[in-house]
Amino acid sequence: MPSPPGPSVASATSPGSSEDSFGNASAKQMDLQRKRARDRKSQQAMRERTKWTIANLTEQVAFLSRALEERSQEAAITDSRICVLEAENSHLRTQNAALQLSLIGFTGAQDQMVDGSDVAPEPNPWEMLPNTAPPTCLADQILQGFLSSKREERLSASETASDKVAAYAAQPNLVSLLDKDRRSDDDISNVVGDIIRSYLEINTLPKQVAVFYIMSTLLKWMVLQDQQSWDLMPVWLRPTPSQIVTPHAAWIDRIPWPRVREYLVAHPGITLDDFAATYSSSFCVSWPYDPSHILIRTPTAADTEDITINPVYEEHIRQLKYWTVAKTFRARFPEISELMDQDALGD
Repeated sequence: MPSPPGPSVASATSPGSSEDSFGNASAKQMDLQRKRARDRKSQQAMRERTKWTIANLTEQVAFLSRALEERSQEAAITDSRICVLEAENSHLRTQNAALQLSLIGFTGAQDQMVDGSDVAPEPNPWEMLPNTAPPTCLADQILQGFLSSKREERLSASETASDKVAAYAAQPNLVSLLDKDRRSDDDISNVVGDIIRSYLEINTLPKQVAVFYIMSTLLKWMVLQDQQSWDLMPVWLRPTPSQIVTPHAAWIDRIPWPRVREYLVAHPGITLDDFAATYSSSFCVSWPYDPSHILIRTPTAADTEDITINPVYEEHIRQLKYWTVAKTFRARFPEISELMDQDALGD
């Protein structure tokens, strides 16, 4: 007997199941739309935060730039004031040296009456030479002999001597420093160049030119003893009171640091052999640029060239903060090294 007809496959899927599938698809689309909306809001919020951060950083950069400019202006004003104070300090030291000279009898009883007064006229600072002892080394012997002969020329009335003295006002010429077979018209440059080349420890161009500058500038003033050559010297190179009052070895006058010169004058037991052996190889002049920029070469009519110091490098080495010494020297002379640091800081 045939079984009763059952429900067909088509009739097994009810209309409600189709509606459920459509509802699920719609729900997924709604979720996707909501997610996209959240993503858009997050991206917009991130863009706004980035924009705010950039604006805030830009404002900070502008503020710091203004502050840096103000600090630079303040530093320039401070440097200017320091220069004025250094000049005043140098003048006061010179006056003090003159007072010491008068107290120990260099002036006073030997001075003549001026305008009916018992007070001697105050010497100009450029007229007060260091009180050097007899030569203690070959370099001192050469330079002191040179000074003696040039002072005699300076005091003579010959036209040749006058022309020679006038030539010393020009910039020093370094041709003899770089080539032992060449000579310039400036006798001071020639003798200084010869002496520096004899010190093999001074083996780099920045060091050679720095030492040349100190020696030639100092020697020119010692020959001329005028205000112009005095004003051209760095303040720290001018003689200290001890150098003027106390007899001392001439090589001390060529040390850049004034506190160190005072110390060496007060400690005559430190000889050139003790000091120079370590100092010549240890001192350094920092120069962060190409050494070729230190010099300026100018062709002459005689198919040669004059070699002078680049004004940029000259200004550089006129600042003691760029003069340093190595650990070897600091270990050998700790007290002197501390004085160098004080002079470099301008204390």
